[in-house]
Amino acid sequence: MNGTRLTIRLSDVELDEIDDFLARHPEYRNRSEFIRNALMSYIKMADRGLLKEKGMKVEVEDRILSVLEEYVDYKYFRDMGDLITYVLRILVSNGELARILKSYTEGISSLRLTEEEKSPLPRK
Repeated sequence: MNGTRLTIRLSDVELDEIDDFLARHPEYRNRSEFIRNALMSYIKMADRGLLKEKGMKVEVEDRILSVLEEYVDYKYFRDMGDLITYVLRILVSNGELARILKSYTEGISSLRLTEEEKSPLPRK
């Protein structure tokens, strides 16, 4: 591969972590490939605001995440946090979030079994 050579110093512990990871992930052919991919992923996540310490982390389906990422990539929003805050603010202000959550919780409540329904033996 053509490119600029970069020298970095890693502790033995850090190098062991990388080697252990590579042993479990053969899709990376070598340390250099792994480090290049890790750096680019880190930059992408930082640019999208996904590395901020405050807040919460949420797992999102890939298809939904790709739609959200497009809006951030096209610079409609500064980062993913701005986009999600905007969407939630609208859902809360127009009452839609409360309606969605009420419908969801009512659906769960209707699925709960009574104590009699849970019991495998008929009561006498």
